[in-house]
Amino acid sequence: MDSHFDEELKRVKQDILKLAAMVEDSITKALEALKKRDTGLAKTVQDIDREVDKLEMSIEETCIELIARHQPVGSDLRFLIGVIKMNNDLERMGDHAVNIATTIDYLVDQPRIRPIILWSMARIVKEMLKESVESFMNNDAVRAQKVCEHDSVVDEMRDETIRILLTHMLEEPEKISSAISYILVAKNLERIADLTTNICEDVIYIAQARVIKHHAEAGGKKES
Repeated sequence: MDSHFDEELKRVKQDILKLAAMVEDSITKALEALKKRDTGLAKTVQDIDREVDKLEMSIEETCIELIARHQPVGSDLRFLIGVIKMNNDLERMGDHAVNIATTIDYLVDQPRIRPIILWSMARIVKEMLKESVESFMNNDAVRAQKVCEHDSVVDEMRDETIRILLTHMLEEPEKISSAISYILVAKNLERIADLTTNICEDVIYIAQARVIKHHAEAGGKKES
């Protein structure tokens, strides 16, 4: 029975890694479509999202079934709870990729802006996602902690992007619509970074049974 349960846990891990790869592909395609203003590529992001939704529901059902059937404890229980939370965070990242892709239909006919910091921000967010998945694969709490520390960098880049775009809006009113669209993209990227941080917090919980969300270890509350 234990051997069979271990095999089921391995399949769950394979499925969550497959989901992560799909979401990473979705984000990559959304950003590429944005850069090229490619509406055809943007539509593929919505196609991927439908598959992401299906797999997300399947993974959640499997985890709940395994908990009910095997009543695991300790690290196995933490793993399944962590996967359920990670599963939800990945699905939400996919939604943010769709949000980015949907701005492209509107931007096609708008004046161009070159939001250079936005692309740097996107590169860091994608790297955070990649590192969070690697930390999960290797049960690496130290690596996960380092990813969490990058979240404040993304927040600063979002704020700087918004400041630059607001300047465009003041100096070039004809670019207001384009600037607003890019501000929304920046906010979606920042939310993806937040969700990536959530995953790393779950990795730390699975690996070390430590809860760092909302500064729980210090008995404090995270600033909003």
